[in-house]
Amino acid sequence: MEDILLEPLNAYKSVYEKSFNENVKAYFSGLVEKSGIDKQENRETVKKYKNELSVLKELQGRLKKQKALRGFMIFLAVAGFIMLGAGIFFLVAASDIVVGSVLLSIGAVLAIASIAVIAAVLNSKIKALRVECKQQDEIAASVQTEAWKQMLPLNTLFESGVTKELIEKTVPLIKLDDNFDMRRYDYLSGKYGFGENADPTRSTIAILTGEILGNPFVVDRELVQKMGSETYTGSIVISWTTSYTDSDGHRHTQHHSQTLIATVTKPKPVYSEQTRLIYGNEAAPDLKFTHAPSHAENLSEKELESKIKSGVRKIQKKQNEQLKEGGASFTEMGNEEFDVLFGALDRTNEVQFRLLFTPLAQKNMLELMKDKEDGFGDDFYFYKSNCLNYISSEHSKHWDLNTDYRRYQSYDIDESFTKFSVFNNNYFKSLYFDLAPLLSIPLYQQHKPHEYIYMDVYPRNYTSYEAEYAVNKMGQNIFAHEQAKTNSILKTDFIKKDGNSDEIQVSAYAFTTVEHVDYVPTLGGDGNIHNVPVHWLEYIPVKQKRNVRLKQLNMTDKEFGARLDNEEFKSALDKFGKARSFSHGILCCLSDDTDLPFDTSINKVLQ
Repeated sequence: MEDILLEPLNAYKSVYEKSFNENVKAYFSGLVEKSGIDKQENRETVKKYKNELSVLKELQGRLKKQKALRGFMIFLAVAGFIMLGAGIFFLVAASDIVVGSVLLSIGAVLAIASIAVIAAVLNSKIKALRVECKQQDEIAASVQTEAWKQMLPLNTLFESGVTKELIEKTVPLIKLDDNFDMRRYDYLSGKYGFGENADPTRSTIAILTGEILGNPFVVDRELVQKMGSETYTGSIVISWTTSYTDSDGHRHTQHHSQTLIATVTKPKPVYSEQTRLIYGNEAAPDLKFTHAPSHAENLSEKELESKIKSGVRKIQKKQNEQLKEGGASFTEMGNEEFDVLFGALDRTNEVQFRLLFTPLAQKNMLELMKDKEDGFGDDFYFYKSNCLNYISSEHSKHWDLNTDYRRYQSYDIDESFTKFSVFNNNYFKSLYFDLAPLLSIPLYQQHKPHEYIYMDVYPRNYTSYEAEYAVNKMGQNIFAHEQAKTNSILKTDFIKKDGNSDEIQVSAYAFTTVEHVDYVPTLGGDGNIHNVPVHWLEYIPVKQKRNVRLKQLNMTDKEFGARLDNEEFKSALDKFGKARSFSHGILCCLSDDTDLPFDTSINKVLQ
């Protein structure tokens, strides 16, 4: 199976896509068999529920129509009373007996008839329909509850780690970690130069780590804050008069008005999510290059041919310019299609670039970039910096990295399978095609990493990446400054190690706002300058600090949820506050309001 991965697109099309889907079906079928639920019985109950729901919707529709009719009758009654008032006015004040009498007669009929219909017919119908709707809602809810009971044995079997298990079974060369531990970080940092995420404008909100044939990778999704701008608009209305004399000598005055509009542009923080895959490999250690998406998958044959011709001219021009300057650091690869579509014209080492991009690697990369059916085509950025490779794809923006088992739970066996199948197949496809540009390079798979000597003892138990992920799972609101008006970028600083737990300080970086008014001089049609007020917001940085404790527990998130039913365990956690998160096997609790020994307190109730 190692050989087939040397051609990743073909491997996905011919083996892995189908194999993964079969593993998904087999796993789900195994859970159903283990649960002992009756699939057909559940389907019949779900069908009955949907029928009862259909009856409820029909009743609600009838109720809505009756309410609308009553609203119309109320309108008619009000119109009748208005006509009665008008009739009285014409009889008394205007002394118009004919008009007054007609208005009084029509108004009286409208008001009395409308009120009679409402009181005698509509109110009773609406009341009866409300009772029917309530009863039908209870019937439907009862049937749905029965369906939930039928599915309970299956819903309790789902685990968050199933996605990892399915991927490793389908592609054994890919190994995924339970969390981003200190040994993995030590390896990435010591061997490949992977650094801490110290940037206060970026915070890890999802993390996944693993390896391919011993070469490590990290998928890091960050909330990123940058300074952008916003344009604010203000306006005033001015008026003036002008006079003129017509041909007959008459003097006239004209009145004019104009809306003056002014704008100001001011700085404003903007937030976005960015996902990138970082892969470490010692092959071509001195090479740097950048590839940007060509979206070749969207080009017709004619468009592709035109793009290549144009690109070749640019490449030849670049090469000739370097020769004139007395250097030859850049030379064409001899494969015009690859040269143009992959680009990487900023590469720093021609020898090492050619070692990576052999004819097979070029073929793989071109197939991947032009594919429009099985993968995502050339939607990826590929940046290599010495031993670290960065992949950032457009499709990864839609990659749901949350493998929480609760997403599969349902009262409907067929809906549950659909959720299970769609999520896991999409997850595998997203991961595979983020790895595909790297897998397209055979040397990366053939290059086994040299032995690495790990540290005996680490100064902390948990990486800053896992710490940021954990506090973001708790939610920004817990850490945000009380005056924050924007998102918060959560950053962590290690305080101290306590047994198997770490104390971490969380800094929440955000902005508050202050209102201002700028008066913008604007020329009006009257020939005068007017100050147009434009209201705008100034964004001022604010920062809030709180402390948390992290501790890895030897249990799954489902087991953790079950332990919360134990009063002693829950009480021990509640001493550190009710705000907490548990993911990747790591418990995160607030601790800034207590000096209790966290590690020993949790260990005590786990014994």
